Amino acid sequence: MSTIQNQVRLPLSVAFDVVMQGLRIRLGRAIVTLMGVVLGIAFLMSILTGQTIRQGVSREADLRAEGKRMLSFLTAEVGPVERRTLGVVALGPLNEMEQRLVGELRSRKVARLRWTGPLPERAAGDFLQPVGDAAVGQGAAALLVMGDGTAPDAGWEARLAGAEQRVVATTRRLQSLSVLPGVVTVCLEREWQPDEVATRTAAAQRLRFRTGWIIVISLLVTVIGICNAMLMSVTERFREIGTMKCLGALSQFVREVFFIEACLMGFIGSFAGCLFGIVFAAAAYSVSFGVGLVLASLSPGALLLHSVLSLTAGVILAVVAAIYPASVASRMVPATALRSTI
Repeated sequence: MSTIQNQVRLPLSVAFDVVMQGLRIRLGRAIVTLMGVVLGIAFLMSILTGQTIRQGVSREADLRAEGKRMLSFLTAEVGPVERRTLGVVALGPLNEMEQRLVGELRSRKVARLRWTGPLPERAAGDFLQPVGDAAVGQGAAALLVMGDGTAPDAGWEARLAGAEQRVVATTRRLQSLSVLPGVVTVCLEREWQPDEVATRTAAAQRLRFRTGWIIVISLLVTVIGICNAMLMSVTERFREIGTMKCLGALSQFVREVFFIEACLMGFIGSFAGCLFGIVFAAAAYSVSFGVGLVLASLSPGALLLHSVLSLTAGVILAVVAAIYPASVASRMVPATALRSTI
């Protein structure tokens, strides 16, 4: 009994050397296990980075949503606008919302905008067709009144001459426009109704719920993958574990070997997953919002915090996944392990 109590406990450096040698020997399996950690943490990091980016581009997203909402009001009055002509009466410089509406019209493949008044910024191509005030309504499905200014009271009959439909839509509630006989006037800028706000809130809550469950499931899959890989590692190392125990290695030393291996896999995989998650999220949002806006929305402090959280989660999950395999390995009887033919 005294001999067992006086057994020498090997230092962690020896366990680390054993782990590194084992990883070199079983490099293929180590890479597979590592990729499981990388993908799980990359998904988590991409979600966290996406939240940071969405906060940074929230104003742009709100402007685009409002532009689509305005277009839906216009479509309700004149029908689909694809491949049709619209007339635009610009009273002055356009605000950001009106510029987004013009961009939305371009994306909906409107044939052209017959434009009278100051042209917007970055006006190019055949999409905008500058015309005189009297020709702005020729073949137009509707007239849009945009810009900073007051709509004139006279001349609307001339502007609407030749129009497909006698519809005048304003983009600002402050624009005054006299009601003309036989002309439908509609304001595209409207306050959000309670049911619309409730719908958006419910959609956001559903999105957060789905995202949370997806994160949980992905991390559980990561844990199961690491645990399965390490159990296979235990199976492959029966004779090695038996040899170490016959040479005097304690069960604690065997557990340390597997926990150190799990920590290394968790740290390296989580670090790579953080980098991959940031790059993936930035690239995905750049498709919709542009590289410049996305990069400007990335807060270094938030990224550092999210990286630390993801890195910590990856290491903890890897250690948790190693508890059962390490326990199985440490309880092995040396004689039984040495008789294994695996």
